[in-house]
Amino acid sequence: APDMANRRQFLCHLAATSALPITGAIPWVKAESENFETDVVVIGAGVAGLIATEQLIKKGHSVRLLEASGRKGGRVATDTDIFGLPYDYGAHWFHNSVDNPLLFYAKENDFDIYRAPDEEILYVGNRQATSSEYRAYQQAYEATLAAIAAAGKRGKDVSPASVVPDVGEWNDSVHHALGPFEMAKDFSHFSCKDWWNSEDGYDSYCRSGFSSVIMHRFAKVPADMNTAVNRIDWGGKGVTIHSNRGAIRAKKCIITVSTGVLANEGIQFSPALPVEKQTSFHQISMGTYNHIALQFRNNFFGIGSDGYLSYKIDSPGAKSPKGMAMLVNLSGSNLSLADVGGEFARELEREGIDGAVDFALSELRNIFGKEIDKQFIKGHATQWASDPLFHGSYASAEPGAYPYRKHLRETIADRIYFAGEACDTDHWSTVHGAYKSGVRTAKKVTKSLN
Repeated sequence: APDMANRRQFLCHLAATSALPITGAIPWVKAESENFETDVVVIGAGVAGLIATEQLIKKGHSVRLLEASGRKGGRVATDTDIFGLPYDYGAHWFHNSVDNPLLFYAKENDFDIYRAPDEEILYVGNRQATSSEYRAYQQAYEATLAAIAAAGKRGKDVSPASVVPDVGEWNDSVHHALGPFEMAKDFSHFSCKDWWNSEDGYDSYCRSGFSSVIMHRFAKVPADMNTAVNRIDWGGKGVTIHSNRGAIRAKKCIITVSTGVLANEGIQFSPALPVEKQTSFHQISMGTYNHIALQFRNNFFGIGSDGYLSYKIDSPGAKSPKGMAMLVNLSGSNLSLADVGGEFARELEREGIDGAVDFALSELRNIFGKEIDKQFIKGHATQWASDPLFHGSYASAEPGAYPYRKHLRETIADRIYFAGEACDTDHWSTVHGAYKSGVRTAKKVTKSLN
């Protein structure tokens, strides 16, 4: 790990330099007037940006929503061209069905929503696990889960890797299930305390794809598409937002881009942001969770629609388990998702889409034999870590970094606000967490403007 003390001293020096009185060396500051083009600029048309924009407009404020890509939705994205049916290559699960405003909206507007089934199947080699193997896996899973929960409940801001027991031959399988498959990170890269302080609940699916709900819900929210923000000046009155399509003067701005974009300095700030804020972008870091989508002629998995298939993963010595877990036969469509996460998912991205599909098919051949090739039609794989608009899938705190969640949410000079899934207090890593964060931030901005 880098020497954080030295890094902090270095950043403090930069921040101190940036905080010196502004002189004629930056002539645009002297030339600024208080004639603002809009009340608020919202950056990023994901769910947080969309709901924040909508709420601010309803309160009578003028708003410009800027989106770098050509579509709304951010990490909620459904494709219907690749396979000729809905394929969620972003968010797929409606989490926490008892406290999810997007799920309530979908049901109220007659979308085909159904609860995720609980059916699961476990393979060992080329056969289904025996009763004793199921019990052994379950015991290993529960022992590991209990260790993480116990540390989190006691407020230990440490990695699961430092507290989980050795469960022998099931180490990699359990690690994958509770780490990469759930958190998009390996056990060494998230905090037990952060994990403990997140809400949970049963999941639901939408037969027409998650994005169909988002597009319907926010169809009337205006946005400037293909407008990539690259710098925010906040040294004078208000803020000046610079993009590939020019500059906009506003009283305030709301930033909803991922911590991955901010950590990679996709947006520059002048003056520099406070050290704690800059550090929070790195410490509430993006994990990687990718779908390898596989279309087959028939459902041959031995499990019903939307069932989970897992298998005994054995990758000795690997810090990130080299395996996958599957959600098979989505909505009865014969499309399945073989999901990978953590550092292994990042490694697999470097193999390209074809390499990821080949990996998934190879794993399935080990279970079902060469007959898999007769059933296979086509495949696709997402690459969220290498996408410059996101640099990952969703965020969580690194070990020891839980306090940086507070810094991430903090407003800068009553002018720059932050929202998104990473900024939500209880539902981070979820779409409805982004929604709630956007609502909460819009209320703060409205209160300040008024």
